[in-house]
Amino acid sequence: MKRFLLTPLCLLPALLVSRPVVAQEAEPATGSEASPEAVAATPVGPPPKHVGLWEYVTLKEDDPAPPDPFNLFEGRLRPILLFRGLLVQTFEDTLAVPQGAGKPDLVLDSSKMDPSQFGHRRGFVLDSVEVGLQGRFDSGWYYLAKAELIPREKDGNRSSDYLKDAYFGWNQFPWLDVRVGRMKVPFSQENLKPTAKQALVYSPVMDILTIKRQLGLLVSGGDPWEVARLSAGVFNSTGLAVEQMNSFSQLLYVARLDLRLHKLLKALNVDAGDFEFNLGADFAWVKQNYDPPTQHRWWGVDAHLHYWRFTAEAEVVMKDFFDPPSTGGVQQADRGWGWYTDLTFQAWPGIIDVTGRIEEMDGDRVERGAGSSLSIDEMSKQKKRWITGGVSLYLSRQARFDIDYVHRTALEGYSFHNDVLMGMFQFDL
Repeated sequence: MKRFLLTPLCLLPALLVSRPVVAQEAEPATGSEASPEAVAATPVGPPPKHVGLWEYVTLKEDDPAPPDPFNLFEGRLRPILLFRGLLVQTFEDTLAVPQGAGKPDLVLDSSKMDPSQFGHRRGFVLDSVEVGLQGRFDSGWYYLAKAELIPREKDGNRSSDYLKDAYFGWNQFPWLDVRVGRMKVPFSQENLKPTAKQALVYSPVMDILTIKRQLGLLVSGGDPWEVARLSAGVFNSTGLAVEQMNSFSQLLYVARLDLRLHKLLKALNVDAGDFEFNLGADFAWVKQNYDPPTQHRWWGVDAHLHYWRFTAEAEVVMKDFFDPPSTGGVQQADRGWGWYTDLTFQAWPGIIDVTGRIEEMDGDRVERGAGSSLSIDEMSKQKKRWITGGVSLYLSRQARFDIDYVHRTALEGYSFHNDVLMGMFQFDL
């Protein structure tokens, strides 16, 4: 293994045209293989996809992977630390609405609305500080416990829910994984990615429409070739996911199917090179017996394609919001839906990634007029669009710097253009 320290500026031109032969990163997070969060890291594994500017590494394909220096006691104890600080600039917008003859126009200020989790902030935002421990044992048992020191709700306001993950599981065999505790539910490929591994700082559609962490039981299994995997779980349906699961009529049921088609090629001894193609589908249902009772249903499909320096992803999620039954027993529902598609290009492999994304969301199938509210919650009726461009610079294996620009447009009602410019520094063990 050869290592280069990029201090002499004269080396930059040569490095820009060279490409390190770095082993491909582990497959994207799906099902019970949610991420490095889901199954604790082992002492030896493939090197990270992003080696970083200050540790430019060239590996031969047959070189052994370097050990993880943060794995202690042969992987039984590994600290977790994530720090994310943002510099945010929100660009305001105003609209002048005519009020008729002889009356002055009504001037609406977008700063009175709340179109993103960042609101209309300017300056430094401490977005996330995560601390915890994870580990695994030779018998197949593993655990993870993690807290968020700056918890926030979906609208960006502070939350009192400091606990993020707390579970233990068993996966002695690759075709079976059983886990109990508080965890991410197996729904949406974007939701299942660790925060530190997401290509962009802000993912509004999936943040709003999908289910997050809950307390429950998850069972995941698949074939020995890892081509197909089915994950199913039962979870608490409460907001903070801390109440006891004592009523089977008030639980969240989730199922997800993953198909890794590149694994099928491998099982057939077909050499596809640096190629990945994953398909996923998921479903969730909950009946909440509060006063009044109601129920929600979610559907989702997603795809992930990687080849050479390009990674493309797409996802569609729908949610039915059922109203309480009327006097005649009829239960109506609105349908919220959202989708995104993005493309990431490794402009300088291991060092710089460039990502573009477009996403849309609508509260239901009915077009709403200017008199509707502009709430950020998932019941918002306005159709909205976000177009994001971002650049990620990996300073080292643990440190990353991002610049993202988000163009936001309300496609129904009052058409405010509330763009956001974000700079992010992230440190992740």
